[in-house]
Parts: sequence; structure tokens; C-alpha cells
Amino acid sequence: MDGDAPTRQDVIRVCRVLDGMGLVEGFGHVSARLPDGNVLITPARGLRLVAESELLIFNLRGELVAGAGTPAPLERWMHLAVYRARPDVNAICRTHSRYAAALGTADMPIQTAHGFGGMLGLRVSVHPERDLITDDAMGRAVAATLGEGAAVLLRGNGALVTGATLQQACVRAIYLEEAAFMQVAAGGLGGTIPFTPEELARRARWYEAETARAWEYYTSRFAP
Repeated sequence: MDGDAPTRQDVIRVCRVLDGMGLVEGFGHVSARLPDGNVLITPARGLRLVAESELLIFNLRGELVAGAGTPAPLERWMHLAVYRARPDVNAICRTHSRYAAALGTADMPIQTAHGFGGMLGLRVSVHPERDLITDDAMGRAVAATLGEGAAVLLRGNGALVTGATLQQACVRAIYLEEAAFMQVAAGGLGGTIPFTPEELARRARWYEAETARAWEYYTSRFAP
């Protein structure tokens, strides 16, 4: 358990950043893959209120390994399904940010059109299910819609954002909302002009450094 301490601390930092940025309120969750293959995840509680002692551990079959007595998030199944399908994903942020949710309700994918939004790839698809993702089959359907992408909008139900690290997933969640805002705002101006694959490839060389800089800034604000 002691070996998980840095991951636990970063999960709480991500919770504070997501709440501080208004990307979650009473709902949402954060998870991380542990070195033993199990998954550390926040309980069914507003992320601003979550303490390290309340974090849960599940195996990839959905069986509780540690944390008995704390209510488990109903939508843990989408986290587990994504981790099974994507060995490159080590962290997930489940958010309810307003503009991303608006595009999801309109069944409108995000088309990357600004620099930081490029961290999400060229497109963020919409998963059609409106209900909560409360079983393994539904989780596998979300993972299928996500495919090899960085994030997916959940129709009428927020978004799921992945990362190779907790830091990356958190920063991507911030810029998912920024990309969604720009797409909505630019709709009245004739719409955004999406990146071409060549433009995104040129921009991508900056993303590692930008992720580190953004993480430093946002944690200094909300999780010092």
C-alpha cells in the first residue's frame, strides 16, 4: 500500500484541480492504473470532498480489492473496460464540464481547432448511450467508441478523458473543455476551422512540455 502513496496523492490533486476548474461538481471520478494491474478509483462522492483514505481498489474484473465500506462509483465499469482495452492508458478523468456536455447533448463531436486542444487528437467522438454506464457490457461499448482516442463525450452525460499519466489526463480534461467552448463560441462566427493531420503533427512536439507546465500551474492554484 505504501508504494501506492504517490499515485494516491496525485489522484487527490487531480480531484482538486478538476473541482477548482469547474469541470466537476457533485459528480465525476478519477482513476489510475496501479503497478500490479489493479485500478485505484475515487468513491461515489463529490471530488472536492474525497480523502485518500476513501480511495478504492478494484481488479480489472470489477472485484473490490481494498476500500470496503466506501460507496463505489456506479460507472467504474467504463474505467475498467478502457484499462482492459487500452494498455497505454494509465489514468482516467470522468468530468461533467459544461461546454463538453453541451456538445454531447447535441451529438456533435469535437473537431480540434486550437493548439492545446490538439492534445486530444483530431476528433473527440460522442458515445450514444444516455444512461449511466453501470455494467461491463455498457463499459465495453464506451471503450469501443473511444477506440484509440484520447477522450470521448458521453451523450447527455459529460465526458471521459484518458492519459498515460494522471497529469496528462487532468490537463487533457481542462483542454477538452476549452476546445468545446471554442467550438460552441465559434459556431456563431461560421464555425471553427479544424486542424489538418499535418498541422496537428507539427503542433504535437510541444505537448509534453505544455502538459508539465499546465500541471505545475493548476496544482499550485488548487492543490498546493
